[in-house]
Amino acid sequence: MTEPLRNAIGILHETKNRWERRIPLVPAQIAELVRDGIEVRVERSPSRAFLDEEFVAAGATLVDDATDCRLVMGVKEVKKHQIKPGATVMCFSHTIKGQSHNMPLLADFIAKGTSLVDYEVICDDKGVRQVAFGRYAGLAGAHETLWTLAHRMAALGHPSPLTALKHAVDYRDLADMVSYTRAALEALRSEGPDVFSPFVVAVTGNGRVSKGSLEYLELVGAIPCTLDECLALPAEAPGDRTLRVLHLSDDMLYEWAGQGRRFNFEHYVQHAERYVCKGAMYLPYMKALINGLYWDERFPRILDDSTARRMFAHETLPPVIGDIACDIKGGVEWTTIATENDEPAFVYDPHTNASTVGVEGRGVAIMSVDNLPTALPRDASFDFSKALIPYVRTFFEADLRGGVGVLPAALQSAVVVAGGRLTPRHQGLARFL
Repeated sequence: MTEPLRNAIGILHETKNRWERRIPLVPAQIAELVRDGIEVRVERSPSRAFLDEEFVAAGATLVDDATDCRLVMGVKEVKKHQIKPGATVMCFSHTIKGQSHNMPLLADFIAKGTSLVDYEVICDDKGVRQVAFGRYAGLAGAHETLWTLAHRMAALGHPSPLTALKHAVDYRDLADMVSYTRAALEALRSEGPDVFSPFVVAVTGNGRVSKGSLEYLELVGAIPCTLDECLALPAEAPGDRTLRVLHLSDDMLYEWAGQGRRFNFEHYVQHAERYVCKGAMYLPYMKALINGLYWDERFPRILDDSTARRMFAHETLPPVIGDIACDIKGGVEWTTIATENDEPAFVYDPHTNASTVGVEGRGVAIMSVDNLPTALPRDASFDFSKALIPYVRTFFEADLRGGVGVLPAALQSAVVVAGGRLTPRHQGLARFL
């Protein structure tokens, strides 16, 4: 006989991989819930970025298993044994696009009569996502791109003060990482090799990831520049190793294949097959490209295989590409593998099609870590929790076994499965099961 669920919120210990140290609700927000009379049970964790004692101080109860609660919250996908009949689970399930590797997980929610709420589709009444880690992917990704550039240039015979940079995961927090990076960049300006002159990094896109990368580069002292200023740098500032950043916004990247149409994002999304990407034309002037663009098969690539091969042969590719989007063979077609936080780069050799982890060898170095927000777990969890807390009470109080009608209209799309049934918004997932 199935044990009744506790009228409580359960917080899971993350086990996705060795880097996953985030939590959906930090102690400060848990204390708010406890003060409101809501019991919060937190699984003990030896690896989380927050100590168990911090949750006890917030009024939570430490347990070994929190899956017996009415609302269960994690960050990444839950395990099969954590899905209990009648419960509601909140997580990034990676099922909403029909991802084949997680269809068995979705099927288990349905079979057990469990409700699934996916953070990725918690939106406001205008359809804008409200809780996400994208900013931290951008922050950490920009840093790892600078790390990759420093060590790739050293491997090519150009050591610099930038090789003192550590991986994002090795800093105490964002402020610590920014402080060290600013110092390294200041040292580069005064004593670095001239191969870093001019020193321009391009960032693509207008979303959270791209904004996070631009924010980080600004924090470490980069100077924004226009395309005209970028092109004039070799003549006007010889020997200047100041880091500059060129933001390649969507309207700079995409062009209607016909004539006479100004770029419009909504039109682009609806008719992406009629657009071309002209991003490659900017790359010869860059030391690195940071790509934060969303991509699927509808959209043009920012750097396809044939263009990259031609540019590599003519030595017009930047030495490093930071592919924060990390779509395998996607927007950057040479992104062939995902890397780890402590080994963020690989070198792609177009002559052999080999991808070798590290910064050594012939080819182009590509940073392609696919779980970048885990590098700044405390900072990322604080922001995520602050954005999430307004919705937690709503989902805790709602009995989704009767359908999503008990929720505000704007939140109904966040429910993928309600009481074991796919919700109207997500009925299309049935064909993948």
